[in-house]
Amino acid sequence: MKNLILDIKYYLLFLIIVLFVFFLYLKNNENFTEKYSPEIISDESFREKVELINPVSSERYSGALLKKIKVQKNDTLIKLLEKNGVSKIYIKAIIKTKGSEKLADIKTGDFIEIAFSENKIPKEIFVTRNGLSGVLAELKEKSFKITKHERSPEIIERFASVVIDESLYQSALKENIPDSVIMDLVYIFGWDIDFIFDIRSGDSFEILYEEYFFKGEKIKNGDIKAARFKRGKNIFSAIRFFSKTSGKKEYFSTRGENVKKAFLRTPVDFTYISSRYNLNRKHPVLNKIRAHTGVDYAAPTGTPVRSTSSGTVSFIGNKGGYGKLIEIKHSEDYSTRYAHLSKFNSRLKNGSKVEQGETIGYVGKTGLATGPHLHYEFRVSGNHTNPLTVKLPDAKPISKIEKKDFLDHAIRMINRLDDLYLKFNAQI
Repeated sequence: MKNLILDIKYYLLFLIIVLFVFFLYLKNNENFTEKYSPEIISDESFREKVELINPVSSERYSGALLKKIKVQKNDTLIKLLEKNGVSKIYIKAIIKTKGSEKLADIKTGDFIEIAFSENKIPKEIFVTRNGLSGVLAELKEKSFKITKHERSPEIIERFASVVIDESLYQSALKENIPDSVIMDLVYIFGWDIDFIFDIRSGDSFEILYEEYFFKGEKIKNGDIKAARFKRGKNIFSAIRFFSKTSGKKEYFSTRGENVKKAFLRTPVDFTYISSRYNLNRKHPVLNKIRAHTGVDYAAPTGTPVRSTSSGTVSFIGNKGGYGKLIEIKHSEDYSTRYAHLSKFNSRLKNGSKVEQGETIGYVGKTGLATGPHLHYEFRVSGNHTNPLTVKLPDAKPISKIEKKDFLDHAIRMINRLDDLYLKFNAQI
């Protein structure tokens, strides 16, 4: 009997010790959660506490440790946060926060930046496409606040002077000009210069462009502010100008002429010209003299074909030897034809509006064609003309209202190019 009483006393003592230890654990865990964790409360009350502010312009990034993750196909925000050290308690708090659906709406190619404090608390989570604008989740006291966020970058100007040796692209790369800036240069001057056939060794250009930085890290390449291209004895200039009347950014020559033309010179990225405009050409299939009223651009089947100007589809379908054909009327005077296509842009039909540069179909070899190519015709007042030599109409010049402002701006930019060119060459 004494042994039974003794056993009960030991059991009660053990139970008291266990309860005491458990109480201490709960107390300590409560203190830890209160000190280090965001407040986890009911869904509705939490949403009342957190407000979506739009927009937010102040800079916030100050985390001791910053992780930058690129979103891949099938990634989710929760999966990426877990994988990169964000504990579930914080993820749960973010999910409960007003605006969380905007933060979670990530797409392939987006970036997620996580700023941790010294003790690995996620202070800021920023989802962005371009490194400058996006959605920010910021931990304030015990709760998150999710806002649209716009960073204020530092804009650095870069100048380069390039003499073309083997190719424009390779010569520009040697001067550390980024790919996207090279492509912009080709686009700007591409209305006047055929960069496939016209460029020669010894041609040169000067360029002033922008780069965007944030906290010492390059975010992206910016616009070309001014450029000058020297091809043989010809000099082409382009000045960026923001129009207050149209609200658009465009490039103009030093005289205020739009560097763009009303038409693209070529409608397709081609391999070579397989047949030129020739009214006495012998047809390769029919084997007899038959006028070739356009230009044939050889390109792989499926290569996108662009409308060379804005207009209205006046014909789309099959048309004899043309095969699959699209005809576009651009004005009372101008129309273009695109033949031997493999297929059309599915949205197009007779009467459809198209924009300059829009994909209207794809290279093929339908109709009388010996291989995949685009047959392109350019008509003026209903008459066939040579697409390679026809003088293309200009786009709208600078408005009369803004011409003085532009000319003053153009003089300043050309003087800057001259000064930078002299300094650049003095260093060589």
